[in-house]
Amino acid sequence: IRELAFLNKGITIILKDERAGQEKEETFCYEGGLLEYVEMLNENKDALHEAIYVHGEMDGKEVEISMQYNTGYSNNVLSYANNINTHEGGTHESGFKTALTRIINSYGKKNKLIKDKESLTGDDVREGLVAIISIKHPNPQFEGQTKTKLGNSDVRGIVDSFVNEKLTLFFEQNPSE
Repeated sequence: IRELAFLNKGITIILKDERAGQEKEETFCYEGGLLEYVEMLNENKDALHEAIYVHGEMDGKEVEISMQYNTGYSNNVLSYANNINTHEGGTHESGFKTALTRIINSYGKKNKLIKDKESLTGDDVREGLVAIISIKHPNPQFEGQTKTKLGNSDVRGIVDSFVNEKLTLFFEQNPSE
């Protein structure tokens, strides 16, 4: 329930236990949505910057991403399609990872942070990353019955293009980050 509240910012979900002697009530509402989700996942870690949040729509598909790096070595990239956790990833996650690696390499080379003949790998770029990718698609196609992997081929390009546009702009406007 908490996950659904994060994925649908501003929605209030109230869980009531009305059994005799067990009366409890919990309210879940996150005005920051994915931004608060990433911050919660990073709360016991040493974050390197303020969480990044981008949101928009391309070709009738809504794309929402929040990310933040920490000083740790592991990464935690969670992806969702229409509020379904796609544990195995899919085209939206691969589009994000591809674009992120390309953008960081491009920015690094352009600003002389990476030598011309060197490049960071996807593993390098995702080290210490906590990211949430959420898309809303009018006709999602999942692989397998468990719906743990998104298979829509058009989504890869949409997420790649979206991330490319938004993160390039973010890096140019926030060079200290």
